[in-house]
Amino acid sequence: MKQGITSVYIVSIKTKAIFWSEYTYYRSLILEDDVQRRSLHRPEQIIDYSCLLYGSTLEGRRMAVKDVLHSSSKLPIPVIPEQGVYMMPTASIKNKSNAWIAYHHIYRYEKKNSGTYVTFYDGSGCYVEISLNAFDLQYKRTSQLIVHLNRPVLFGQSRFPAMKLFHQHL
Repeated sequence: MKQGITSVYIVSIKTKAIFWSEYTYYRSLILEDDVQRRSLHRPEQIIDYSCLLYGSTLEGRRMAVKDVLHSSSKLPIPVIPEQGVYMMPTASIKNKSNAWIAYHHIYRYEKKNSGTYVTFYDGSGCYVEISLNAFDLQYKRTSQLIVHLNRPVLFGQSRFPAMKLFHQHL
């Protein structure tokens, strides 16, 4: 796997996961295709900056998702909803064991020791410190969000007034 260093990183369709970095200088470790990058910025800063580039702030996206899921913790974030890029956290944003996993790259996940091993569509994978049940819940919550945001496309329905309110937050 190639390695690269970047100060500013923008989430893209190639982004598979973002982790807190164990290094003192670099704050994030990013898995992207066959490249492993390091960034000076914390994972939530990367997500926030990427959301800004695609039309909202991390906080704006969180508020919108909070309304849909009726929850306020460990919210999945639609970073680039037009391209299907939804990042799901494995813990609280401030928790150093938190990893942001790209929903569209997840092929399967299984229990491994006290955590979960996530296999991506390209055959690579990563270990995350979250129970299998908790990861499964995050996966399903992200699925619920994706269906909610894409209801008009999936079901040909465009008469949902609540959708207009939601899209104003994005």
